Amino acid sequence: MFCSAAALAQPESPVTPTTAAGTAQFSTFNAEYLIYRGGKSHGSAKRYLHSKDDHYEMGYSSDISWLVFSDKRSEVSKFTVEQHQLRPLHYVMKRSGTGANRHYELRLDWQNQQLFTGKKPQLKTIDWQDNWLDPLSYHQQLVLDLQAGKTVFSYDVLNRDGNSKTYHYQVVMEEPLALPFGTIRALRIARIEENSDKQVLAWVAPSLDYMLVRLWRGEDNVEQFDVQLHKLNWLNRQSESTGLTETE
Repeated sequence: MFCSAAALAQPESPVTPTTAAGTAQFSTFNAEYLIYRGGKSHGSAKRYLHSKDDHYEMGYSSDISWLVFSDKRSEVSKFTVEQHQLRPLHYVMKRSGTGANRHYELRLDWQNQQLFTGKKPQLKTIDWQDNWLDPLSYHQQLVLDLQAGKTVFSYDVLNRDGNSKTYHYQVVMEEPLALPFGTIRALRIARIEENSDKQVLAWVAPSLDYMLVRLWRGEDNVEQFDVQLHKLNWLNRQSESTGLTETE
C-alpha cells in the first residue's frame, strides 16, 4: 500500500544552479549497472548524461542474455531545459537480439510545433503539447521535480510511434538500499496504473543528485528484471551548497 504524499518526510532539496535564462544545470555522469533476474546477473547496462554546446545528451544501453533469449538496445535523447521544463529535441532507440530488430526516432521542432517520427522523418498529425517528453528525457524531468520537493508526478510521454501517454508516479518511502555500488539511502518511486498487471519501481538517491540507482519491473508480481547501480563517475558535478562546479 502506498503512503500518502503528505505523510512523507520531505528531503532537503539541493540548489539547482541556473543560467541567466533560467536553464537548469544538471550534474553530468557516466554510470554502469548490473541487470538481475531471480537474484542472478544476466547482463549489464550503462547510462550517461553529457552537456553539449546548446543541449544535453542522455543515453542508455543494455545487453541482456537469459537462456536462449538475448536483447541489446540503446537509447539516446537530446534535450534542452527552459524554466525547469525539459524540451526533447531528438530521440533514437535501436534494439537487436531475439525477435525482430527495432529502430524508432522522434524529432520535435519546437519553433514550428511539429513532431516527426521514423528513421526517415514523417510529419505526425497530432495536436502539439508543450509538456511532451520522450521515453528517456522524462527521467531528468523527474530529477528537477524531486529537487523542487514534489512527491507526486505526471508526465505526458511520447511513445516510439509518436503517440502520447500519461505516466503517473509517486514517492512511496525512503529506505536504505544495498547495491553493488554500496549501501545508500534512496527514495522508492512507484508507477501508479489502474487495472494494470505491470509493476514498475525506481529508486533514486538524494545524496547522488537523485541519480537512478535501481529499477525493478514485474508483471503479475513476477520479476522481469532488476537493474542496480554498480559504478558511477561524475564528469561535472554541481555543488549543492554553493552552486559552483566540481570536477571529480
